[in-house]
Amino acid sequence: MIITNVGSRSHDGGAHVHDPAAVRLVEITLGFWIGQAVGAFARLGIADAFAGRQRTADDLAARSDCDPQGLLRLLRSLTGVGVVREVSPGVFALDELGQHLRTDHPQSMRDLAVLQSEPWMWRVFEQLQHAVTTGAAPIKNVLGTDHYWTWLHGRPEARLVFDAGMVSVAKALQIPTALSYDYREVRRIVDVGGGLGQVLTAILTAHPHISGTLFDQPATVPDARRALADAGLAERCAVVGGDMFQAVPEGGDTYLLSFVLMDWDDERAVRLLRNVAAALPAYGRVLVLDCLVDRGTDASSSGHRFHMGRTVDLFQMCMGSARVRSRAEFEDLYADAGLRLHALHLPQAPVSLMEVTLA
Repeated sequence: MIITNVGSRSHDGGAHVHDPAAVRLVEITLGFWIGQAVGAFARLGIADAFAGRQRTADDLAARSDCDPQGLLRLLRSLTGVGVVREVSPGVFALDELGQHLRTDHPQSMRDLAVLQSEPWMWRVFEQLQHAVTTGAAPIKNVLGTDHYWTWLHGRPEARLVFDAGMVSVAKALQIPTALSYDYREVRRIVDVGGGLGQVLTAILTAHPHISGTLFDQPATVPDARRALADAGLAERCAVVGGDMFQAVPEGGDTYLLSFVLMDWDDERAVRLLRNVAAALPAYGRVLVLDCLVDRGTDASSSGHRFHMGRTVDLFQMCMGSARVRSRAEFEDLYADAGLRLHALHLPQAPVSLMEVTLA
């Protein structure tokens, strides 16, 4: 059999027959199919079905209750993005990204993949163009609410999926950023809007001299207490429910806002920061973990440019009235609340840490 690069006058195997920019745009515009493919792979538990071995599509289908041909086609689609690899015809193994879709991986992204492929999320993003042309968040048209938190509040099953996805984000991004800080002078941290306390748990576990208070909505308190107890931190960490826009608990020398300010418009963000400033002792500090929209744009592992903050900003534009901010915009918020940016840690990372003090 003869194999040729028909029409190619080059000696590079035909690599330059097609315009690379056009091919890249094909990849980008078909990316939403891959997102759904990864979501299906995660939701069906295929990564766990490998159980550490190479397996045929038929074997995996039997272990995950899938149609063999359908699963074979799904697996083949994911060989090009690092989730699985075909080691021999019809035999597959988990690749590097696929390992992170196992439920037992220490930095499992399985729940994030499920969340990002949820129907409600996709329905809202279908109207991104509406947000761009009108400036109005499409969530109102699609879900009938002004903010995704409001919609999730009355839907416990969807809220569980969302919370699990946020735990994945915390493991990959927030916790490494939080643990990069020097906590030697910290004695008590109040984690405002800390959810189930995954970031606070990591800090307290790494620094036994610190105690904590986890503060979130009253409905979150029972689950947060269980999570902290499971981590062996029930004696070192109190859990308090309340409204952070009314007041925050006193008694901390350090206040943590991890992925909180990005969810609120300037008016509510300043109100929250003023409440924190009112509880902050003169020698205290506020640690703000957030994305910066003006950080440098780095090449991702795929070799292509990816900007975490600017991509997350699309979510904020569609799901409510918030946005990802620049350093200057954060500094304006702090000044309005009687605070000032004292230090900026990891300014080029996907998630930065801002150390804020009283002005």
